[in-house]
Formats: sequence, C-alpha cells, structure tokens
Amino acid sequence: MGAIYGLMALGFSLQYSAMRLVNFAHGESFMLGAVVGLSLTTSGAMSFLPAFVLSVLIMAAVGAAIERFLIRPLYGSSSLNIFIATIGISLVLRQLAMLLFGADAKPFPTGFGNPILSVGPATISMQQLGSLASAIVLMVALQVTLRRSRLGIAMRAVAQDEATAALMGIDCLRMKSVAYALSTALGAASGILFGSLTFVVFDMGLLMGIKGFTAAVLGGLGSMPGAILGGFLVGLIEQFAGGYLSSLYRDAISLSVLVAVMVVLPRGLVGRRGSVWGKV
Repeated sequence: MGAIYGLMALGFSLQYSAMRLVNFAHGESFMLGAVVGLSLTTSGAMSFLPAFVLSVLIMAAVGAAIERFLIRPLYGSSSLNIFIATIGISLVLRQLAMLLFGADAKPFPTGFGNPILSVGPATISMQQLGSLASAIVLMVALQVTLRRSRLGIAMRAVAQDEATAALMGIDCLRMKSVAYALSTALGAASGILFGSLTFVVFDMGLLMGIKGFTAAVLGGLGSMPGAILGGFLVGLIEQFAGGYLSSLYRDAISLSVLVAVMVVLPRGLVGRRGSVWGKV
C-alpha cells in the first residue's frame, strides 16, 4: 500500500513542480486506470501485464488531452480558478465512470498468481509482491527519466525557472503537457495495482486521491524522493493503525497525519525552500 501511495504522491509532486498545480482530479486517474485495466482483462483480449501497459498508455493520452483542452486555457488565470476546474473535472469523470462502468464494485483478476509465501509469522501473496515490484520499477524508471534523459532535464528546467527555460528554447507548454500525462499514467498504474489487490469501483479515486496528496505533503510537495518516502510512511502508519487499533480508524488517522504535517512541517520531511527535483 505504501508503494501505491508513493506512485500517487509522485503524480501530485510532478504536477506541482512542473505546473504549480494541485490537481483535485488526480484521484480519478487512479480510478480510470483501474476501470480501463479491468475492462481489458475481463474482455479476454489480453492478460494482466499487456493490459497494464496498454491501460497506462491510454491514460497518459487521456491526461495529455485533459491538459490541452481543459487545463491549458486557464493558464494565466488565478490558481484558484484552475483548482476549481480540477474539482469539476473530477466530478464529471466520476459520474461518467458510474454511468459506463456501473455502481457495483467488481473484482480484478490476479496478475501474478495466488500462491502465498510465509516469512516467519507473516504471510504475503505473489500478487502483493508483484504489485510492490511493479511500483518500485515505475519509481526507478521515473527517476532515471527525469535525471538522465533530455526530456527529463527540460522538465526540471521548467520546474525550476520557467522564464529562463523558455529563453533557452524549451517549449514550456509541451513540458507541462508531458508532466500531466506522466502523472496521469502514474495514477493509472497505482489504480491497477490497487484494484488487483482489492476491487474496482467508480468512486475509489476520491479517498485514494486524498491519501496520495497526504503522502506528497508528508514527504514535501514537489520533492520526488519525498513523495516516495511519504507514500511508504502513510502506508505503514495506516496498516499499523488498522492492525493495532481498528480498521475503522485507518482513514481518519491518514487525514490526521495530513493536518499535523501541514501545521508542524508545512514543507514536509524532505521538501525545502527552492528545491524541486535537484539542480539541473
């Protein structure tokens, strides 16, 4: 769960760094990724892994389209206008998913098998291990892309100083579109991994979006290492609270962590003034 929250938090941090956007609709990329992945696997067209890859690519294209036609026209207006627009996008996407997918929760076929491994007193399934490994691979791939590729360096330049990046010949609007598409793809991937462990329902993105944002704020909004750290911490806090206290308190404790961090450490555990993704 911490790895899944970490992927969600990476999406929030990517959007905030490159676009200065807190996207209330990011949770719907989580939900839509799970819905598309489930539709592809249950239709019999492909197995889990190909459906996973195709769903992530489809959602990246959807994210690019949302940025181009719904978010970009609002650039230059107040951040409040853009934030309200993302709330509207979230509501529309959620209701469309309910109309097209239905309101009932649906099980997701396992992609990594059902064997159970015993590690001392603990047990873990291959599905859980596969989801963890997939999330870590995506985290590493994102870090390598941002730090080693020309595209990643251009995105980091826009995140640090958009005006100077434009003077250097970087297409800032294109970089913002790529950042939104990548963050949507990360949300979709986390939704598929979560759905494969539990179930898929049209409103699953609302609470998961809040938890992903909590993880991003805990680590330091705009910090990639902080997003990963925050995701694992929120996952651990939530699971230990459910195990040692009650599962009824898990969500309340996650939200309490968000409030506490914003009051005590508004920059998060890793975030600091002027820091985005490190020096270009």
